[in-house]
Amino acid sequence: MLLLCIPVFNSCEEDQLEVVQPPAYNLTWVDDAELLFNPENEGNIIYNVNKSTGDEFWATTDLTFNVSFTSEEATALDIAQIDFYIYAEERTEESYNYIGGDEGQLLTSISNPSETFQLTVSKDQLYQLFASEFTTSRSDLVPGDLFEIKWVITGKEGNVYDSRTECSGFNCSFGFLVEQQIVDTWVGEFEYTWTEVGPGTVTYSYTGINVGSTGTVVFSQDTNDESRYNVADMSFGGAYGGPRDGALTYDVDTQTLTIVYAESYYNSVWELESVTDEVLTLNWTNNFTAAYSEYGTIELRRSDGLSWPEGLKIVKL
Repeated sequence: MLLLCIPVFNSCEEDQLEVVQPPAYNLTWVDDAELLFNPENEGNIIYNVNKSTGDEFWATTDLTFNVSFTSEEATALDIAQIDFYIYAEERTEESYNYIGGDEGQLLTSISNPSETFQLTVSKDQLYQLFASEFTTSRSDLVPGDLFEIKWVITGKEGNVYDSRTECSGFNCSFGFLVEQQIVDTWVGEFEYTWTEVGPGTVTYSYTGINVGSTGTVVFSQDTNDESRYNVADMSFGGAYGGPRDGALTYDVDTQTLTIVYAESYYNSVWELESVTDEVLTLNWTNNFTAAYSEYGTIELRRSDGLSWPEGLKIVKL
């Protein structure tokens, strides 16, 4: 059998498919510009509630952020201005209320920014910006208020990047809140300084105490009894042989600090010399004071923004 092969050819007149290349796209700083926020100290506005005294007060009202401009296609020298806008979210009885509209409130504008610059925000400034928009009855910011900063970057060549409309995902905004913290006068690390030292304390103290000796003592909440505070060393380094633990309670109504436990071998006693907001001055004695002249005066200094109670009294069970 004979097979017949007939070649088939495309017509020369048939239109050839044309590959169309997309126009070249040149990246600019608008495509990868970012602002990175690094808070100084506290990153939130802080409202303190003192557990041991019941006092409520603002602890942090002003925030400062170090802001960095980053882009692979430009430097801060290419930027004419950055406008910062802010939105708020208030907690209502049922949900949250997002305020600031589509544009947000203009917080501030930075002209000719450097690579890293500072942005400051105050509690009073935020309240004034949103006072007419809050739906809850108030005369100030309250714990739970949330704030969101967005920005518009304008380049010197005229290009504009608006993170409110041209960004999705991360690094489109920066947020912070009004945070409530529970604090306690009798919890913390306090620096002590010996201003008077008995000769027996100089001789027998386990840390070699002399006038001017300093250290840190830790007061902590007892994990089994919320009314009790443990003291890591009732002798502030002045005892023989090592730290001497103790425990305290505080009565806010009578402003009385009570030593409810002092390690029995030394049986440390504190007598109040004086008290100011930052410095609590104590006279320290123990079971060996009469026989070995172990005694001294200690200044306990705090730097946490809280105050030692005015009118304080110290007693021992």
